[in-house]
Amino acid sequence: MQEQLPAAEPLALRHILKAIGPNARRAIRREGERVKLRAGRALFQAGDPADCLYILLSGALGVYVSGSQGEPRLIAFIRPGETVGEMALLSGTPRSATVRALRDCDLLRLNHEGFLRIVEEAPELMVELGRIMARRLRDTNAGRIVNIEPRTVAFLPASSTAEVEMVAKRLAREAARLGFRVLTVNPDPDRHSSRWFTRAESLNDHVYLIGSPDKPEVNDLCARQADRIVIVAEAGHLDAAPALGRRVRNRASHQLLDLVLLHGPDHREPTVTMASLEKLPVNRHFHIRLAHESDWQRVARILTGRALGMVFSGGGARAYAHLGVLRAFREADIPIDFVGGTSMGGIIAACVAMGWSLKESEDRIRRSFAEKSPLTDYSLPLIGLVRGARVEALLEQHFGKSRIEDLWLPFFCVSSNLTTARAEVHRTGLLAKALRASVSLPGILPPVVTARGLLVDGGVVNNLPVDIMRETNRGPVVAVDVARDLALTPAWLKQEMARPLLQRLLRPPLVSILMRAGTVSGEQQYRTQIEAADLALAPALGAIDLRDWKAFEIAVEAGYLAARKAIAEHPDLLSHPPVASPLPQAREPG
Repeated sequence: MQEQLPAAEPLALRHILKAIGPNARRAIRREGERVKLRAGRALFQAGDPADCLYILLSGALGVYVSGSQGEPRLIAFIRPGETVGEMALLSGTPRSATVRALRDCDLLRLNHEGFLRIVEEAPELMVELGRIMARRLRDTNAGRIVNIEPRTVAFLPASSTAEVEMVAKRLAREAARLGFRVLTVNPDPDRHSSRWFTRAESLNDHVYLIGSPDKPEVNDLCARQADRIVIVAEAGHLDAAPALGRRVRNRASHQLLDLVLLHGPDHREPTVTMASLEKLPVNRHFHIRLAHESDWQRVARILTGRALGMVFSGGGARAYAHLGVLRAFREADIPIDFVGGTSMGGIIAACVAMGWSLKESEDRIRRSFAEKSPLTDYSLPLIGLVRGARVEALLEQHFGKSRIEDLWLPFFCVSSNLTTARAEVHRTGLLAKALRASVSLPGILPPVVTARGLLVDGGVVNNLPVDIMRETNRGPVVAVDVARDLALTPAWLKQEMARPLLQRLLRPPLVSILMRAGTVSGEQQYRTQIEAADLALAPALGAIDLRDWKAFEIAVEAGYLAARKAIAEHPDLLSHPPVASPLPQAREPG
């Protein structure tokens, strides 16, 4: 669809016209043609002839190339006021990438002949295009990762009874308390154009679009304009209509898909979450208890990029330090929104995700590990030094039949798949079984047998899974490493071998050696994980051995002191600044 450019230019066009002289402005008005492009449609494909360039007036475009497996890979994000297609046009070569509308778009098209006439009258346009190409080339050479900051969110109902408007407005109020200006909109396809949405986003930090239970055209409009889609459903009553299923399955590759499950005042621990997850291809899901203000606050932080993710490393008895870190964060009233870990770090992360108080978590860990070691049911070393029955009984006792997807707090743990030689990330399924796999130190505990392969301790391939947390949470990530400063020196081994034979039989040095081997990831991987964290804590645990289960108080105190110091030194990262009254007011385009 094409039409002549109106005399009054959109705001995005006025921005680019400021960079060039009056001759070029007059020529662009004369030569340009308006083009409308619906979300999901291709503006051009890789290999197409370069017969024009475009200026994006409103909406958003994505630039895609083929990945290693032939899948489309997003490499650039075109915003209103930017040009696209100029490089191929100037070089006279076919298009090198596919450009697709991420939202409904308005563009200005300049064909080859018209472009040459403009340049002849106003050569300064070439200078501006040169700046644009140089910036993009610099970004490409720097290897910058394309990161689309989700600012417009579509809330779509999963059934006719889903309270989608209430959810959107409640979360907008919570976001305002964090200092964000959020506009909530009931979109009207006849009134809200692509230009209107672009203007709304420029005036606010976030825009929340409210879907309709009985107007598919409204839901279509919401989905086309959003960076993130949030499906709202009552827990246990997800009734995704076929149209909704098609809409989210055909969404653009950059669009995140979240599921919010609402729980009434008589809530119990969720039990049927998996049935909901199987109906829709969601990236993440969150539980909200209607009467729990903390649940609303957590999801608001998640949607605004302020959620805190915490990652705990494995490290045997040294992992007690994670409890000290938790104590410091709770004293400072800093909420944790995502939690994950490896091996013993995974067990302590599960205590957090279960919703247990700090005292309850400490009591359970103390009774289970400090007062009696679970690694003493020795057996013939065919596939492990211990049978693992005590570990399984311990996990069953504390976590029962709880499933990961039913936990109130988003959680994951990591094991290592010996069959595929890759990390296995547990986000669903029985919690106790996932933890049993995550703590299965090779040579000590027997592997866990699954349909996917033999699973052992996650520390073999990823003892500090910051990268996995980054896939889930775009807010700040805190990593707590309790294994890196431990080294089994020749002096340690000499001391161990000097102990009486009976002591060595009751507490074999082999166990420490195997435990250490199971928590040593590669140095390069470790550095990569530390650099990926916004804050990395390494409590001073000294010579505490991996199996020194009696060192509970010492390790907890070390974690507490390290966390208190970090909190004091990073107030901007870890605390939410108070919002002055009145709350930030959303601004709707006139």
